[in-house]
Amino acid sequence: MTKKQFLKKSKNCLKESGIQLLLVREIFNSEGKGEISFDDASNNVDKIRKNLEDIFFKYEALKPPSKCKSLQLEIMKTLIILQDVLVLNSEYIILSKEGSKVEGQEKFEKSIDELENFRNKFRKLSQKVDLYLRQ
Repeated sequence: MTKKQFLKKSKNCLKESGIQLLLVREIFNSEGKGEISFDDASNNVDKIRKNLEDIFFKYEALKPPSKCKSLQLEIMKTLIILQDVLVLNSEYIILSKEGSKVEGQEKFEKSIDELENFRNKFRKLSQKVDLYLRQ
């Protein structure tokens, strides 16, 4: 695989992940406003998690040129952050359903903080890949 091919696949991975990010934000906003049931939120989070796993494993299977291996690892680590966000949100849903409102709220707030962390890293990676593609 050439560097250019790898960068295009990286850009596509980020694009697909960006769609999942938007879906996660939509769920979080609905949860924060109480506009979605815990069951619906849980189902939606599970679907996103499965999509994200597919994106991750497809990207992990790529064989980048040696110069690009660090970029691949950086993107994969960033995708893992989004996976962790989904796990935290699932824990929030479970705790809330069980009546542990305080602990649940802590998980929800932590998931929002981690989502912001993901967004920052995601934005930098997208800019980096775009820059490399223009070279």
